[in-house]
Amino acid sequence: MDVVETNGKPPESAPRDLEKQNDSDPVAPSQAGVEETKVADKKAKIFAADVPRGADALGLASLLRPLAELAVHAGTEPPLTIALLGEPGCGKSFALGKLLAEIEALSGAAVGAPLSPFLTNVATLNIDAATLDGEPSVALARAFYDGIKSEFPAFVREVAHAVRDPQIVAREAAERLDEARRRLDAERQKLEEIEMRRARLAETVLYESAGSQVDAYARTNRAKIESRLAGFGIEGDTIANYKSMLRDVAESGGPGARLGAASRAFWAFRGQGGLLLTAAIFALLGLGLDIAVADKAKWLDVLRNASQGLASAATWSEAHIGWLALAARAAYAAAAFSLLVNIWRGLRFLRPLLRGVGLLQTEVVNRRRALDALYAHQVRRVDGVEADVALATRRAAEADRRAGHKLRADPQAEPSPFEDASPKAQADRFFAAIGTFMDGMRRSGAGGAASAGPASVPQRLVVAIDGLDILPRTKAHALLETAHRAFANSGVVTLMTANLAGFGEGAPLEKWIQVPCRLAAPSDYAAFVAHLSAMGEPSQPKDSGDSDLPTERPPVDWSISAAESDLLAKLATLAGGSPRAVKRFVNLYRLARAQAPEHRALLALMLALEQGGTAGEIATVAEALADGDPDADLDLQHATPRLFAALQMVKAREGRVSLDDARHAAAVAKRFSLRA
Repeated sequence: MDVVETNGKPPESAPRDLEKQNDSDPVAPSQAGVEETKVADKKAKIFAADVPRGADALGLASLLRPLAELAVHAGTEPPLTIALLGEPGCGKSFALGKLLAEIEALSGAAVGAPLSPFLTNVATLNIDAATLDGEPSVALARAFYDGIKSEFPAFVREVAHAVRDPQIVAREAAERLDEARRRLDAERQKLEEIEMRRARLAETVLYESAGSQVDAYARTNRAKIESRLAGFGIEGDTIANYKSMLRDVAESGGPGARLGAASRAFWAFRGQGGLLLTAAIFALLGLGLDIAVADKAKWLDVLRNASQGLASAATWSEAHIGWLALAARAAYAAAAFSLLVNIWRGLRFLRPLLRGVGLLQTEVVNRRRALDALYAHQVRRVDGVEADVALATRRAAEADRRAGHKLRADPQAEPSPFEDASPKAQADRFFAAIGTFMDGMRRSGAGGAASAGPASVPQRLVVAIDGLDILPRTKAHALLETAHRAFANSGVVTLMTANLAGFGEGAPLEKWIQVPCRLAAPSDYAAFVAHLSAMGEPSQPKDSGDSDLPTERPPVDWSISAAESDLLAKLATLAGGSPRAVKRFVNLYRLARAQAPEHRALLALMLALEQGGTAGEIATVAEALADGDPDADLDLQHATPRLFAALQMVKAREGRVSLDDARHAAAVAKRFSLRA
């Protein structure tokens, strides 16, 4: 900036210089630079607020992408809890927001990709733990209901039935079914009306549209049309007769059929048949006379030999034989004249008829286009209402089943003292209904990869719980236990942020958390400081939007080869030995192996050690990794037999294991560990 500031104020000379210039004076170059800088300063950020949003300056994209895919992948089996762990201020809330944004981006991109492995209808919900007051289950149910009711009202309404009187729910479901059926009947009647209008569109244009082009043409040329119809013996209402003929020609099928219908004008009407017959007679007469002229020698000889009287007639005929040729030409001329009169009368009659047919076809095409659009719209409405009726039928049947089950109870039994359920019991039933409903949707096939399931039902629920750090330890434990129990049988993926040290001893973290992910502080803050320093500069808009997590990357490879499966099986006892521990070990290996693609066997060893190794084994490895040349070999001579055997197996698969590679693999494994 050109102006030197002192305690936030410009030099004293600056105001005097500005006062000397009036509005008409040109702005000096130095002053223009000051004004432009001030305008830029108004747009640039000069203070970085401590808020969980902004650009990813810590390089979290590569870490969060596999977690996002895991949350939204069709092959993921919920329930699943992903925990972003770290010290206060390390960016857990920021990472949680980026993770949710990436999940929504993956789900949105899968809508137009039929072969995508990701679900297309995912509901995301971000809950601040500090706002959950009272009983944890009730507070969580209330936050869940309020968070997704606007996006999935039908789903929430169906789930909420679990906490209400089944008799009332059944009655309301029956009323909605009746209303849906009435709507379906009304929509079907409208569809039938449109079909009838399409079927008799030509008649509608001819007889029921007073302002149509055909009607205007017929009334404008009424006298000409009447005279031509009268010439063909067609009496009665001229306009009605003309429109009837137009209808017959227009509805006679394709162009060939219409031409055939129009050709009736040359033979079917009064006078036209007589002209054709006259033309035929004269043509035959001319042909006979030509034959007589050509064979004159034969019939003249016959006449001469017949008798003396006929001989004189033959002599006279021979002398005047040219008259026969002239008579033949006259007969041909009469035939041609009769045919021409027939054609002239037919074309004269067809001219207004073909003109009317053209006008009728044009108007029918224009109106049919609008009717086809209306018909397609009505078909979609009928299909939608039929789907609503089918859904209402299923809901009514389910409500009747629930209500009927209650009615089958012993009417003589005393009412239960727990009939009026407490809010906690209602919340528990609410979460149980979520599991039942989501499980039913999966069994019906609506939860497949990239399939467009019912729009009113989410294929997966992603619930993010932020701010567990600020809760008292007992309340945080109660909330996690409630979430674990509530989402145990439902299609819910839980995301949470917490400080691992805040859980205390004895917390069942392995039961609550399936995928831990530590957000370690970067060893070099140069890039982060450079990002903060650049905030004061005028920024250029990004074409890619606010999200810096691209969605066009190739998806993560979740498959496990036979060699990897054999390796994991041999390390299973080191990972803990129990089915839960082995399951966690395999799942975390799928996630972590992208962080060390060249040393997967070594990473599997470190993951197994971090998940199920004893304190002594972990201490032995930590001591071996503490000091030494990075290029030196990892030496575990004093390790337990199973740990030493595991290292030898890794070396047999990957060759030598350097300290540098082992430290990197251990750091990656630590990132996915629940050990303090």
